[in-house]
Amino acid sequence: MFRRVRPAFVGAALATVLAVGGVTADPGTKLLDASMTGIETGGQTLLGVAGGGLPWVLDRGDARLFADGRLEVTVDNLVLAAGGAAGTNPIPTGRAIVVCNGGADVVMTDTVPFSPEGDAHVSATVSLPNTCLAPAVFFAGQTGGGPRWFAVTGG
Repeated sequence: MFRRVRPAFVGAALATVLAVGGVTADPGTKLLDASMTGIETGGQTLLGVAGGGLPWVLDRGDARLFADGRLEVTVDNLVLAAGGAAGTNPIPTGRAIVVCNGGADVVMTDTVPFSPEGDAHVSATVSLPNTCLAPAVFFAGQTGGGPRWFAVTGG
C-alpha cells in the first residue's frame, strides 16, 4: 500500500510547488557560478539577446548570481577577435544581462566602465522573477544600437 500512496504524494507536492511558482530559495543561495566565453560568430542572437557584430575573445570571465538578485560579473581582456581593431575593445561601457526561463525574463544592470584593454566589473542587484530557471548571464557592450553581448556563461 505504501508504494501506491507515495506516487500520489509526490504528484500532489509537485502540483503545489508549480501552483505557487516554485520553491523560494534562501537569499544567499547561489543560482549560478560560471565561467564565460566570447561570442564566436558575430551577430549571433542567443535567448533573445542580440550579439555583437564581430567575434570576441577573453582571457577570463566569471559570473555569480544569487537568489536575492546579487550579481557579480568580471571580464578580463574581452576584446575583438577579428577585424581591423582585433585585440582591442572600442566600446567604453558595458553591462550585465541576466536571462531566466529560456529568455522569457530578461533584466539588465546599469552600465559600467569597459576599458580599452577589455576589462570590466559589474557588482549589482537585479530584480529576478519569482522563478529563475536555467539562468544565463551575458556581458554586453553598450553600443549605438543598444546592448550587444560579447560574452556569455556556459563556456
